[in-house]
Amino acid sequence: MTEVEEVQKGGMSRASFIRNAAKGSVMLVAGGGVLASMDGVAFAKTTKSDITVLQTGYIAETLAVTVYGAILSTYFAKLRLDPGNRGYFEAAYRDEVAHRDAWKAALGKKYTPTGFKLTVPGKYVASKDALATTGKTLEEAFVATYMGAVKEFNSAELKVTAAGVAANEATHYSFFDAILPRATAVLPPFGPKAITAGQAAATLTKLGFLS
Repeated sequence: MTEVEEVQKGGMSRASFIRNAAKGSVMLVAGGGVLASMDGVAFAKTTKSDITVLQTGYIAETLAVTVYGAILSTYFAKLRLDPGNRGYFEAAYRDEVAHRDAWKAALGKKYTPTGFKLTVPGKYVASKDALATTGKTLEEAFVATYMGAVKEFNSAELKVTAAGVAANEATHYSFFDAILPRATAVLPPFGPKAITAGQAAATLTKLGFLS
């Protein structure tokens, strides 16, 4: 799908996503409460570079960190999740923090995105199954995004790092899928279809995480 087609279908192209995020047009909430808010603006002007892909990855990982943080601080008790799974959520949270921090380090202070907000609609965390489905959906999207990043990145080092992150996110997908009824915890043999950074933004928009 081209960026023009994404916009026509009500999605958001990579360029418009970066511009809108810089304007602070997206909000991060869960269960009716604000979870995180970034102040200020620090975006690269280019829309066709490793920086653009890194910025999109940083924003996606910020969402992941916040979701896992909210699970640990609020939804684990509220939804009475299996106590035996807390260790997984703690480890997954550390993984996502490491991903976010790696992209931040690669971007440097000048290009690290700020001034954006993300949304987690309440319906996505209304029950155990809803939370697990949300986690599965997000993690599958992350795997697809990092697979796409391997193709989009110009830097060989970033390509290898993106592949490693995709592999890590696949384990998170498997966990969420495994705790759902009639699930297999297995992605397709060659993974989900790779998507671009722009398509990732459009997917999150369609799901209501970006507005």
